[in-house]
Amino acid sequence: MSSHAFNLDSGQSALERETAHRLYVFANALKSQDEQVGDAFANLHEVLDKLIATPRFKHVCRVFSLSTQEISMLALVYLQAQDPDLIAPFLGLSWFEQGPMLSLDKLLTLLDSALNKQQSMVHINCGSAVFKWGLLRLQNDEYDLQRSVYITPFVQSFLCFGSYKSTELNYFALLPLQADPVFSACGYVQHELMNFDLVQLQGGDEQLNQWFVAQSAVQHQVKAAQYITEQAEQINFNDVVRELACLLLQASGEPVLLYWPNLAALPKAYLRKLSTLLSSNNTLTLITQSEDLTLGDIFTNTHSEPMQEPSLAQRAQAWLALCANEVATEQDKTYANQLAAKYPVALANMQRLAEKAKQYDPSDYWQTLQGLCFESQSQYCDELAKLCQARYTLKDMMLQDKVATQLHELVARVNMQTTLQARLPRFNQGCKALFWGKPGTGKSMAAEAIAGELQLPLYIVNLANIASKWIGETEKHLAKLFDSAERNNAVLMFDEADAIFAKRSEVESSHDKNANMGVSYLLQRMEHYSGLLLLSTNFKNNLDEAFLRRFHGVIEFTLPTEQERIAIWTHHLAGNADSHLQQGINKLAALFELSAAQIINICEVALLQSLMANKPLIGRNEIAMAIHREMAKQHGGFMAQQSLTNWLQGDKHGSNAYL
Repeated sequence: MSSHAFNLDSGQSALERETAHRLYVFANALKSQDEQVGDAFANLHEVLDKLIATPRFKHVCRVFSLSTQEISMLALVYLQAQDPDLIAPFLGLSWFEQGPMLSLDKLLTLLDSALNKQQSMVHINCGSAVFKWGLLRLQNDEYDLQRSVYITPFVQSFLCFGSYKSTELNYFALLPLQADPVFSACGYVQHELMNFDLVQLQGGDEQLNQWFVAQSAVQHQVKAAQYITEQAEQINFNDVVRELACLLLQASGEPVLLYWPNLAALPKAYLRKLSTLLSSNNTLTLITQSEDLTLGDIFTNTHSEPMQEPSLAQRAQAWLALCANEVATEQDKTYANQLAAKYPVALANMQRLAEKAKQYDPSDYWQTLQGLCFESQSQYCDELAKLCQARYTLKDMMLQDKVATQLHELVARVNMQTTLQARLPRFNQGCKALFWGKPGTGKSMAAEAIAGELQLPLYIVNLANIASKWIGETEKHLAKLFDSAERNNAVLMFDEADAIFAKRSEVESSHDKNANMGVSYLLQRMEHYSGLLLLSTNFKNNLDEAFLRRFHGVIEFTLPTEQERIAIWTHHLAGNADSHLQQGINKLAALFELSAAQIINICEVALLQSLMANKPLIGRNEIAMAIHREMAKQHGGFMAQQSLTNWLQGDKHGSNAYL
């Protein structure tokens, strides 16, 4: 029944007034010992039976499986709460033992047609649903016939208005529900979860599990709710039960899937009480991410649901299901496959990102979506790594053909993972490559360019720093690093690999033993890393051959040749050099055997100097100053000075004059 139906009065108010009146008449007859007291009592029950047949009372009765006697008692206590004066005639009788409301003893008497509480006690006791669910409570929560009986405020509110404000709840909250096509696209099998008292989710984090519960509720057309308090051990269990009852009333008669992540943290006594409640109720199913086997001993009707990570093909299908185009094109499929391979976006976030991308230019949907995915995956980084936002792509590098081919293969392996996995059953999703060569030859820039090409976050880890921290909690920190990188499908770059993986002599100290244990763990995580993992070293010969065989590619980076240096100088000075400097580039490349990284630094410093001097273009003086500063880093400034002087003055006696 809809909540709108409960908001309608359906004659309930008139019946409440009539029932209250007849209760008042019966009390006066009882007080005056009128011979017609029997008729007054029969008249009371006649209208009381009509009151409990109205929609709100019937709904409460159905949700909590109340007996006629229980719902009748609830109605009588409700009427007292609405109008305390109606029981004033009872004041002259001995019907008030422990408070201003009628006691349980007298209510039981009122429920029996022969005014015999012994008969009523057969149907109502401390184990009755009306008390177990907290719809009614006894004074001080003690079961005693002389205690006054009170109605819980949320039940009173529901019976009076047909609703109750959810803001009053402290332990639970209804989840907003919206159908997500990702759910079915990722192949989640639909079990009839409402057939169970308890469902245990195996695997999955809290975000995934909450999303799974919400989408299961959408599929089953039921409500979903979540336990929202952290400390399960410190809760007031009676309050929890009352809020559960309130939750069921808010659900307007629909079944509820309740996600309770830390359910197993409750004391066993509380769990047994919950199990008893659920066994008498077919509208509430508890769902928890705890795999505690003891829960199966407490709850009899249980089910285990594995939370498996969808395949790349299923993720691609999910992106297509969210696509702005009604009919997916081949290009759409290509983009979807690339997103699936590159961005392990949380399933619960995929629809939100797709909807946000649709707010922009439809023609740029996939590019916009890729940018949003990259942004969402670039927000987290472990303390052992530095998160680097890529400034380059491969087209920004001047590479030898052989090196360029190998780097493009690494990019293609990531972009084509979905296809490779479909066609090669044993395809290993991860990819590992070693970059080696002298400092400044472009190893770090190549890692940044690959991350930029793939639009993936780049984590840079200095293994020399880790090497000094082996003793203690290194494995724990490495585990956090790899877990974070895998969640975000980051390009993981380990710099100075020889600091850890150099050929080792015999172990001589406990520090060495701890270091080797750390290396073993690092090797294990590297072997199973599902993303792109890069290592760089200046000295390949220092690495063990068995270690080198683990890599898909071993790529050597060398210093650029003279012709390559000319190309690098030309590329990075383009549009910023005056004509005199441009004429001297060939001579500059011949004089100084600089790496690409050094040339880039020199160009940046020279441009800054020219701008500070209010010069629109870089001249030879700015370049000379920047080269001298760069060479001075390696104590080569003095040696470079003469060459720079000749270059600045030009060869006035030969064919190279004023180059």
